[in-house]
Amino acid sequence: MTSPAMPGSPEPEIPLEGGNVSTVVRIGETVRRTTGPWTPAVHALLKHLESVGYTGAPRAFGIDERGREILSYIEGECGDYPLAPHWTTDEALVAVAAMLRMFHDAQAGFRPTPGITWRAFGPPPPDTEVICHHDAAPHNVVWRPDGTLAMIDFDLASPGARIYDVAYSAWTWVPLFSDRDSRTLGWEHPDRARRLRLFADAYGLSARDRARFVHVVRARIVDHVEGIRRMAAAGEPAFVRIVENGHLRRPIRDLRLLDTERDHWEAALG
Repeated sequence: MTSPAMPGSPEPEIPLEGGNVSTVVRIGETVRRTTGPWTPAVHALLKHLESVGYTGAPRAFGIDERGREILSYIEGECGDYPLAPHWTTDEALVAVAAMLRMFHDAQAGFRPTPGITWRAFGPPPPDTEVICHHDAAPHNVVWRPDGTLAMIDFDLASPGARIYDVAYSAWTWVPLFSDRDSRTLGWEHPDRARRLRLFADAYGLSARDRARFVHVVRARIVDHVEGIRRMAAAGEPAFVRIVENGHLRRPIRDLRLLDTERDHWEAALG
């Protein structure tokens, strides 16, 4: 246990759990995280969001004396598996979809510097519209004391299509997991088809996007698996651990479920 700081001494560093790809500590009302070539791009995005009044993301304060990025600490409850019952309700699902829509809409007018580096699984798609969070799953969402939600961990943010971000969140929040994995992570018998439609409604997907949504979810899961494998093969320690720990077995099961349920899910979205 970390001892409280004595008067006039530096505030203690409190390790924060849940970071798969970064080392994260809290110091007072700030968070310090390891940086990478993508950090300037992420900070530019966060500063834009702050400038337009979007409060669902941390604020960026630069780099500390140890070369770590400095972000504001967001008070609240982070998604921790198995999820507590209030994280798996329809109300929570709707709130997440609305949060993601507000995040995308808040980017209007944001123009990243040409050639700036993002941490991406691959080249940006031809239908790039926004900067996607790419990992807006429960473990990267904070439920704040006032009942609103915020996203954290923008390390994987990069240009993409809105529907691509929505697909990942729907996969991890509906969830589109096997019965076994749903129970392990906190959901008891989720009505996947109905909740998938609820998520699409709450985000406001267009008729065109709804018609291709299940296909995009499948492509997003495949990209997730292949991207992690590529980063692991390149020697990135965090992704090497993900592969070695067998965490890619679950999305493979999810793909089998999707292929079995595709017609049912597509009918629900129609």
